[in-house]
Amino acid sequence: MRILMLEDNIQLSQLVSAYLSQHFVVDALATIGEASDYIDQFYYDVVLLDRDINGIDVGMSLIKKIKEKNSQTGVIVISAYDTIADKISGLNLGADDYLDKPFDNDELLARIFALARRNQKSTVVDLDGLRCEPSSKQLQYDGEMVSLTRKESDLFFYLLKKQGSIVSKEELLDALYLNPQNISSNTIDVTIGHIRKKLPVKVIKTIKTRGYTIE
Repeated sequence: MRILMLEDNIQLSQLVSAYLSQHFVVDALATIGEASDYIDQFYYDVVLLDRDINGIDVGMSLIKKIKEKNSQTGVIVISAYDTIADKISGLNLGADDYLDKPFDNDELLARIFALARRNQKSTVVDLDGLRCEPSSKQLQYDGEMVSLTRKESDLFFYLLKKQGSIVSKEELLDALYLNPQNISSNTIDVTIGHIRKKLPVKVIKTIKTRGYTIE
């Protein structure tokens, strides 16, 4: 999963992002402008928002932007504003969850996993007889399970999540690897090749010079 964390307390940001990076790809940012740019550029499973950034309330604009791009992206507001009225206000802005400061990293991790599970599409997708279940990441064809490695499964279901869109190798590297700058783009080609050999139907299309898509 890929996580965006907007937090202007640099020390807290470094500590929390280091912890979360053991489990996810994490983009830790300190300004609303940076966060807005990253939301435009990348797909996120969960966004962690400090409500007060440099004295400015995040407000509806950023949460609205996140949800308009992908309603399945979970938003957790993390804030020192801990009154019931503040929490209601944050949730009314469109957030899915609200966590008070200070917080325990293990609780944050549990909430991220819970929110990601809740927001996963529960619908089954049929691709020329290939039954795809995003919530469990299972594939079946003609009653038989289709087995992929973890990385192959992550890549396939990421493409499925972006079905109809062309996904570049760079985006796939960013989404699937903690240190994409150290991974050759050829790795994506190789993984796609392995997936194609295992799938009983041809569902992944190569768009020359642009990337891959599931139509």
